[in-house]
Amino acid sequence: MSVAAGANPKALLAALLCAAVAAAFPFPGSSAGGASALVSQTCRVTSNPGLCVELLQSSNRSDAATTVRELAVVAVTAARRSALRARMRAMDLSHGTGGGGAVAARLAARCVALYADCLRDGARAVGRVSTMPVHDARAPDAVSALRRFPRKCAGLFHARRIASPLERVSRETEEKLGIASEIVRLSR
Repeated sequence: MSVAAGANPKALLAALLCAAVAAAFPFPGSSAGGASALVSQTCRVTSNPGLCVELLQSSNRSDAATTVRELAVVAVTAARRSALRARMRAMDLSHGTGGGGAVAARLAARCVALYADCLRDGARAVGRVSTMPVHDARAPDAVSALRRFPRKCAGLFHARRIASPLERVSRETEEKLGIASEIVRLSR
């Protein structure tokens, strides 16, 4: 990089340093690491801000959100997609394509049914959150109640003292449903 004639190298260095600091610490209301100000503000008050941002950024709709309620719809929908992935994984295992033996396949088939119930109740929860004219105290509880499905799935394997091949996906689904419930609770 060449310095223009008459330009003060110290001033240029100071300007570059200021630009670097501004990029590292954006002003409120600007996009921080790809997260909108609303996403950042909302996720900052959840129990797991990193997972919250990841959950909300999994959909382009969070970029256009102007209210926490709109983010809540995005969060519940994204958490529901996680439940769908868990159900698909359980279906693979129930058909014997994931290993684990006959007992694990039977337990995975039961998890398929649990996740189907989770998806059905999740669709109702999305509907409740997206249509509530004002904050409905039952909405966060409805979303939080969805966490019972991955827990029950994990419990099936635990009761048989079998390592669950669905452990990771069930835990991720439960955590995402928990964050979604927190965001719905914030949508007052």
